[in-house]
Amino acid sequence: MTDWGSAHCIGKTKVFFSDRSSKIQEAKKICEYCPIKFDCLRWALVHQEAWGVWGGLSYQELRIVAVTQGYKPPSRSQSHEVEHGTDRGWAWHRRQKMKDPTHEACQPCIDAYNASTRIRVARYRKKIRKIT
Repeated sequence: MTDWGSAHCIGKTKVFFSDRSSKIQEAKKICEYCPIKFDCLRWALVHQEAWGVWGGLSYQELRIVAVTQGYKPPSRSQSHEVEHGTDRGWAWHRRQKMKDPTHEACQPCIDAYNASTRIRVARYRKKIRKIT
């Protein structure tokens, strides 16, 4: 049984789920000596994780390893089901709106975006109060 609590990535979401090459390299360095690196990689392959660094591998590397080890490779195509009622769902609607200006976001995605915006603004204001 994997002890996910011993993962070195805990609390470092911004590093592990960024597409910036500098962040990907930073995440890979964190993974290098992680005690659950191989369990993490296996989990990502089984679950076709298309976002983030898993077991020290980026999305492109995960695709290659998946194919060579007989797993279905992860995909970032738009054919995946949209997670309505989430920030990711809102982002999907924004991308659709760029393709089709008549596209309208669903209410659960609008509500999720508004709720997360309130949280981000509150954090920003708290940070500003500390500085001043």
